[in-house]
Amino acid sequence: MLKSVIKEIPGLVLTGARYAMAESIARKVRNDEPIVGDLAAFMAADVLDGAILRKFNADTPIRRVADGAVDHLSMARAAYETAKKNPDSKTYIGVIAARAVLVGGANALHLSITGEVTKGQNKQRIANLSTAAFALVALTGNKKATHTAGVVSTGIALVTALPHFKGIGNRNESGIRKL
Repeated sequence: MLKSVIKEIPGLVLTGARYAMAESIARKVRNDEPIVGDLAAFMAADVLDGAILRKFNADTPIRRVADGAVDHLSMARAAYETAKKNPDSKTYIGVIAARAVLVGGANALHLSITGEVTKGQNKQRIANLSTAAFALVALTGNKKATHTAGVVSTGIALVTALPHFKGIGNRNESGIRKL
């Protein structure tokens, strides 16, 4: 028991540290400071934490669930500050947030039925990148650009959500539901 708890610590610490990065991004949004570099670092850390843990055979289902939770909480935190800065972004942020709740629910349902975590793969990366790009555009305050980027981003978010609802409850040979 203690050995399995100890095995979780490095992954949870590495993944949890990304939330501190999200708070820094939110503070910069609030203070009208640039966030491009911070977003790039956050996305790189998101990819690297899992890669590092897999390399050392230290990635666990609990860490994968924590990874998704940190991703969604981080986006929610930055989205909250973005919406305060640019009210025109609120509708799009609402759609993206609703997508996150629905996808999280679908993945949680699959986990509860099978014990398997879901790995979003490229579709989730595309959704995350389009959301980040939308945030950058929304922070310019340009109303037309915000609406254009919002339509594109929410469209991508909705289309990339669809695979999360397929195969719920079906066990996968690898023990991970990869989309």
